[in-house]
Amino acid sequence: MVIDLDQVRLNINKIQSVATKTGKDLRPHSKTHKIPYLSQLQIQAGANGVCVQKVAEAEVMFNGGIKDIFLSNEIIGTKFNRVASLIQKGCNMVVAVDNIQSVEEFSRACNYFSVEGHVMIDVNVGMNRCGIDPADFSPLLKAAANSRNIVLDGIMAYDGQINYPDPEKRKSEVLKEEKMIIPIIKEMNSHGYSNPKVSVGGTPTWEIWSGVDIANELQPGTYVYYDTHCMHMGLCSIDEIAIGVVSTVTSEKLGERFVLDAGYKSVSLDQGVYPTVVDGEGNQYDVIAMSEEHTVVRSADYSSKLGKKFILLPYHSCTTTDLWDGTYAISKNSSPEYVIIQGRGKRE
Repeated sequence: MVIDLDQVRLNINKIQSVATKTGKDLRPHSKTHKIPYLSQLQIQAGANGVCVQKVAEAEVMFNGGIKDIFLSNEIIGTKFNRVASLIQKGCNMVVAVDNIQSVEEFSRACNYFSVEGHVMIDVNVGMNRCGIDPADFSPLLKAAANSRNIVLDGIMAYDGQINYPDPEKRKSEVLKEEKMIIPIIKEMNSHGYSNPKVSVGGTPTWEIWSGVDIANELQPGTYVYYDTHCMHMGLCSIDEIAIGVVSTVTSEKLGERFVLDAGYKSVSLDQGVYPTVVDGEGNQYDVIAMSEEHTVVRSADYSSKLGKKFILLPYHSCTTTDLWDGTYAISKNSSPEYVIIQGRGKRE
């Protein structure tokens, strides 16, 4: 795995500039890169913290110097003790919740560790995964407001289901979500929360949300690397994709195919979509098939490619990252550097 560090910096600055211009906080998902150093670059550019999806990822980020962390995924049970322990050590930690039991368990953990726990209520705006339905919001609001050692910061409304290539369709879906959220904000206002945090948007929708008044925090993640899925949605060009897997031709049948020594153990086969194969001159090739250790590529060329290197651009960068212990960071101004992916495999 390789990353173009120069392009990473450009991608970071591109999104941060829009967030800053529109007056929104930017809290990128670190699950895309899983590297505290890159989170530090995002914060140095202006981000107010990071999102993580697992407690173990939060521990990696905190140990890597990141102090402001939003666990934007539901947890249950004894994992709250680990969160409270991080808070006790000085981490500004916020946790997404969508049920009263989680609030009660977090409250007990915070009480035991003598800390204050902050929560964001996760609201389901159409993804139908985690999140409480807007109609069921009131009891959870009251539980969070009245729980010992718990502070309610606001709501999260993640919309990962909006990934249409048509930007106008993405925009219309975001505006529908806005209408769902407005009554919730009004209810919070009536309970004394005058300016609740409203954290929204993934890479496909963050820019639309940046123009919506009720939103005040954006949480895209994939933009740091982008991928061919983002390219197909018109969110980036192929030159803005900053992640790839370098592979070598180890077998071929002239005029028909050549075979690379990397398969879906090296590049994720996400949603059944093959990676894009590119040579050093920027020419693209069609993938015929993939297996664990091989990618078979169509070639009508009768010149041998044995030993030549190609780069595979993933359809989904986040899941490709998690296949690797480390990545080579490439920059025009320095030698390639091997960077450990410290959050790789942190599932608990």
